Amino acid sequence: MNNKDTYFGNYYSYRRLKTQEVKVGSVSIGGANPVVVQSMTNTDTLNTQATVEQCIRIIEAGGELIRFAVQGVEEAENLQNIRSELIRRGYNTPLVADIHFSPKAAEIAAKYVEKVRINPGNYAEKRRQFEYSAEEYIEAIQKIAIKLKPLIEVCKAHKTAIRIGVNHGSLSNRILIKYGNTAEGMVESALEFVQIFEDHQFYDLIISLKSSNVLTMVHANRILVARMIHKNRNYPIHLGVTEAGNGVIGRQKSIAGIATLLSDGIGDTIRVSLTEEPENEMPIALKLRNAIKQLADNQINKDQKIWFKPFSFHKRNSKSTMKIGGKNPPVVLLTVAQRNSCKVQKPLKGDYSQQADLLYLGNEKPIFLPSDKQYVQKFAAWENEHSNCYPLLNKREWIDNQLPDNQLAFLKVKLEDLEIKENLDYLRKIASSVLVLSAESENPIYEWRKGFYFLHKAQIDAPVILHRKFSVDINETLLVESTRIFSALLLDGLGDGIWLQDEGNIHLETLQLLSFGILQSCRLRLTQTDYIACPSCGRTQFNIEERLREIRKETNHLKHLKIAIMGCIVNGLGEMADADYGYVGSGKGIINLYKGKVLMRKNVAEKEAASSLIELIKKEGDWVEI
Repeated sequence: MNNKDTYFGNYYSYRRLKTQEVKVGSVSIGGANPVVVQSMTNTDTLNTQATVEQCIRIIEAGGELIRFAVQGVEEAENLQNIRSELIRRGYNTPLVADIHFSPKAAEIAAKYVEKVRINPGNYAEKRRQFEYSAEEYIEAIQKIAIKLKPLIEVCKAHKTAIRIGVNHGSLSNRILIKYGNTAEGMVESALEFVQIFEDHQFYDLIISLKSSNVLTMVHANRILVARMIHKNRNYPIHLGVTEAGNGVIGRQKSIAGIATLLSDGIGDTIRVSLTEEPENEMPIALKLRNAIKQLADNQINKDQKIWFKPFSFHKRNSKSTMKIGGKNPPVVLLTVAQRNSCKVQKPLKGDYSQQADLLYLGNEKPIFLPSDKQYVQKFAAWENEHSNCYPLLNKREWIDNQLPDNQLAFLKVKLEDLEIKENLDYLRKIASSVLVLSAESENPIYEWRKGFYFLHKAQIDAPVILHRKFSVDINETLLVESTRIFSALLLDGLGDGIWLQDEGNIHLETLQLLSFGILQSCRLRLTQTDYIACPSCGRTQFNIEERLREIRKETNHLKHLKIAIMGCIVNGLGEMADADYGYVGSGKGIINLYKGKVLMRKNVAEKEAASSLIELIKKEGDWVEI
């Protein structure tokens, strides 16, 4: 990609990408309309009563669009019954059919719902081959167009919208041969289908590019936008991170990808996918939408350009100081003092295994500091008595005090400091410093981004810790806000560490959990077992929530492993491509077990599958005793 400066509008202030408006029943997606929040049922689509009850729970939690797994013709026909029962009970929320493998099911479903989601990977040729001539490549696309024509005609007749939903885990063999399992391949897969629909004068399209890898998801959507701008296209975009899992880290993975793109101005509809009841997805999605609502559209500042390629990950070049920066993984700095008050929130539930790399003492002057930890202390209280304690200086202090060249120090800076040439000249000369870039405005993402712009322009390569003090006293609010803003920088390689600070009402364990969870979600530092788990749907024929809890309980100490728990093979084998082990549904109560991409055990009974997975991990030498 060469069009790096204009791929979405502006990197330094919010400006929403202008997309066309697509009507999905009573809901309008794109244009100037608010971001639409949606979810997907995990009930059997043939069970009308259970599905309707779950739909109502989603709607009452704030869902504005509901999707169903439609495996075949029977499920497609039952959408009519679901629709009728919802209307009878006073609900007219637009419905979406999620189609896999069956063009006929898509054509039937399109008569009963407002939108049909199709996966290009499931419409592609079934025959696998190792290369394609130019003629064979074109012929394959022509065959897809023939398959799609009946669906297009039905959608035209019933005013049904179509979502072209590409999953990283189910790209066609032809796309994989030409592009590999890449973000570029995802984009090409979507645009091939866009061209087919346009050739048939059908434009009620929404596009989604999803992956369980947050970096891949972000890069794919940015490439898509750049390609659409280049081709003068403006279709609405649906955002989501697949197979995110459950609990705190499941929420953080979804937030990291979705919020980063929303801050770029990309995204017209979102889903936070969790391996939980679907109504649990709504509070996070609504918080993300509200965060974007508070940002005003701004004009482009043409003086500030993006100096890196936003379509792949490259860490900012920085020197290594105290093992911060350079090729070191990002560090976590936390305030050590805990407020002793009944107002302090109980810690969030999660895997508390990793201790912060640096502890901030503030004005405290402890007589003894354990030698196995590193500390940061306010300069006014620092007396250079401990070799593992370093001063933190504000702007006035680092200008007025001449520290020895070999003295390691943390220098607190703000955006306004980096806009002054004399300050930049001073910072460039300090050899042994770590910058603590503090964001204090209402728009910290853009504040930090501008700060890095000035550091780059001044050729300052000191490592940078991102700092933000939050005025919140609710765990869930901090979870969303901290993950939202820090991820938008870290996913672009900006930041050698993070410091979440609050007013004293959030428990230190929660701050620690969220800090390492942010780094884990961005795949920059793995300190927990990484679970790649789908949110479940009507295709899942075992209790995936229960199995995930069971497997997590037994394996959450295996922090060196990625373990996939997938409901079915539709996207399972692809989305678990980089997992070390896989637990994949293959039938009713039946599981297949994988090491990497290799099938190791087939047709294991669900009740035995978790213990069989543990046996497999032990047999392969990857088990570690607690």
